Amino acid sequence: MRKAIFTILMIVLFGGLWFAAHSWSKNLEVLKVYVYGTNYIDHDEILELVALPDGILFEDINLGEIRQRVERHPYVRTASVNRDFPSAIRVSIRERTPSALLVGSRMAVIDEENIVIPVRHGEPLRNLSIVSGSFRIPQPGDTLRHASIDRALQVLRATRETDEVLHHLFSEIQILDDGSLVAYTTDNGVPVFIGKDVNAQKLIAFKEFWLQEVAPVGADQIQSIDIRFDGQIVTRWRTGR
Repeated sequence: MRKAIFTILMIVLFGGLWFAAHSWSKNLEVLKVYVYGTNYIDHDEILELVALPDGILFEDINLGEIRQRVERHPYVRTASVNRDFPSAIRVSIRERTPSALLVGSRMAVIDEENIVIPVRHGEPLRNLSIVSGSFRIPQPGDTLRHASIDRALQVLRATRETDEVLHHLFSEIQILDDGSLVAYTTDNGVPVFIGKDVNAQKLIAFKEFWLQEVAPVGADQIQSIDIRFDGQIVTRWRTGR
């Protein structure tokens, strides 16, 4: 009997505490919005999308609607929105990471999922390699489907994953009308003919050739490099080497 009475009292106690806490939380105002995970996006841009009026109560906010508004930002890949009691909202952002700067029918940036996103000026843009050509670039938010661009991005990914030195040797990859690729070196803009066969071994061989043969004499001494052939690097030197 005593055990049953004790159980009932505990249920009543915890029920009362829950009711009091619920009633208290209903009257809490949202005073602050915390934003996490941004690098390319300014916090004020996210705050504008959150768009909470002054004095709004926790019970009056719709977290799902806020998340949908935040995810409309072209640089937001995903977002999560949570209450952070007693007085804040926490917005966690997973951004789209720019992969290359596209110069075609217009300028745009493409991310690691081939999603087109607008150009944002500043330090992140200066670090992007350029992919250029006569291709059409769709609107921001669309997926870019283009076989030659995929090959160019594959080259950039291969250089980035293989070696930091190799990655920074190229500043631009141009897509020719026949779909083949020509890369241009960061130093002196030397054309490097890659063709249509993206091959990591060829890129590594090019790096070794550049460091051992070109760098010691200067990039201004070479006209072009051709790495389209297996096991062979064809070069044209200005000095007739």
